[in-house]
Amino acid sequence: MRVAWAEFGLLDEAGFGSYEKRALVALAVHGVSDAATLCREADIPTSKIYAAMEKLARLGLIEVRRSRPQLYAALPPEPLIERLNAIARERAEAFAAASTQLRAAFEKLPRRLKSSQSRVDLALGADSHVKRHVSRLAGARKRVLSYLEAGDIAAIRALRDEGFDVLRTVARERERGGVEHRAIFGFSDRNAAQLLAFLRDFAGATRTLSGVRYSGEIGHPFHVVDDDIVILALDHPFIGDGRFASLLVQDAALAAQLAEGFEQLWQRALKNLREIRAWPGRAGRSGAAD
Repeated sequence: MRVAWAEFGLLDEAGFGSYEKRALVALAVHGVSDAATLCREADIPTSKIYAAMEKLARLGLIEVRRSRPQLYAALPPEPLIERLNAIARERAEAFAAASTQLRAAFEKLPRRLKSSQSRVDLALGADSHVKRHVSRLAGARKRVLSYLEAGDIAAIRALRDEGFDVLRTVARERERGGVEHRAIFGFSDRNAAQLLAFLRDFAGATRTLSGVRYSGEIGHPFHVVDDDIVILALDHPFIGDGRFASLLVQDAALAAQLAEGFEQLWQRALKNLREIRAWPGRAGRSGAAD
């Protein structure tokens, strides 16, 4: 049986073992088959085939026909993919539900490193910034304060286009835990349109925020999580899209200072997005720039 196995690599990421993947693909080729045929066609040991088929049947990915010998039937591609997507969602939701216990387990681990270095984490690149640091917003227990600019918008959008929608994950956990999350979006004349497009495209995640306001750029994006964790984004105009790294710092004093600055900026920021549309030429002089 000739198969371009690389085209089915996503099954590996979905948690299927080599024998399960081979059995599923071989059965799709034959439509209906017995175990012996699948072993021969997909190079699966006879000692492994029944466990593989039992798992596939339990997950609803194949049908079992009670006969002698026992036969297995493949699902058509469309319902098969729908079922695989459903399994992926179920696993993600189960993991999210159990993450509280996992967090507690990690927090109970002894910390051998007591220096200040143990409280600082550097993430290089926009991808790591979003995946390692911005994703931490989903684990907030009390509140999140976010000040975002063009670099944040570009990084979050780029990762969403690759399949990693961090804002949707954060929104789901925010709604689940009832955590306060306020955000201020910094903008200028040159990127006001980009901000409007972002808010439109990510409306599903941003409409659940506890509050949103808009301000002139201050040039230093940040997040404060639970009053003791700070995420500082690092941008430079000469490096790619600008976002080249971020720092995650666990420091209550620093978090308190940034939270105070956020509250001051919040009081001066625009409350209504229509003000941007009505006076785009004044975008760079709004909010913090006043």
